Amino acid sequence: MMISIPENYIHKYASTFWSHDSLPELVLGIHASKPGVYGSLSVMQGAVSYQVFSAADAPMPDSETRIEAGAFWVMTPDQWQRIAPLTEDSYFMIDFFADPEVKLQGFGLNKVLNVVERGIE
Repeated sequence: MMISIPENYIHKYASTFWSHDSLPELVLGIHASKPGVYGSLSVMQGAVSYQVFSAADAPMPDSETRIEAGAFWVMTPDQWQRIAPLTEDSYFMIDFFADPEVKLQGFGLNKVLNVVERGIE
């Protein structure tokens, strides 16, 4: 089933383009889009793994999808997830869209993501 971003949602943030070497630790770890925020992952080159977790502290992903160059993937709000490059030449970015009623706080990725730091309660 293909997920769509609601038509009334507004573009709020675009990441820089990331490579295998430049992906921030924040995205490599388990994180979730904030409530009311969808992400659109676009892969320009190589391949990326998109893993979904049932909870922030889940030891293993419930599912994993390989996203190839030229494809994109919609990430839903509040979904615990992790993104990882699968190839040395991976090159990708994420656009974030939010419900117009949602007031986002923070700066950069912290504006649109909730992050889990393993081992810290």
